[in-house]
Amino acid sequence: MEETITQDEAAEKIEQHVTDAVAALPDTVELEPLGPVAFASCDDPTDGGSKDRVTVSQRQWLTGLPAEDNEQNVDLLYDYWVSNGYRVIHDLRPDELFVTAESETDAFNVSVQASDEGSLSIGASSPCVWPEGTPKP
Repeated sequence: MEETITQDEAAEKIEQHVTDAVAALPDTVELEPLGPVAFASCDDPTDGGSKDRVTVSQRQWLTGLPAEDNEQNVDLLYDYWVSNGYRVIHDLRPDELFVTAESETDAFNVSVQASDEGSLSIGASSPCVWPEGTPKP
């Protein structure tokens, strides 16, 4: 059985992934949560498909950035991710301002997207984890 971090540790890692990426944006940027950290059950085939594991995720608005700079700011996040050990999974530009990448070191996903109103949001999610970490045998 593969060892996992706890859901609380996953929430901390999500915050770190987002904070590190946002540092690549202009200093005027601020994070505004779109809601609380979310926990969802996940089906991990490595443990026989147990539904006892969870994924942890959170999405936040990127405020303080002019909408006319959205493409440039998405480029900055993209450049940060590809230069810092992330593999781009989806890049829907130029049709949509939406990029998703996965950290090659811990399999956390990060994404940035523009809303229909032109606001940017950034999010991150964990791989499947046991809520209290790897159960003891």
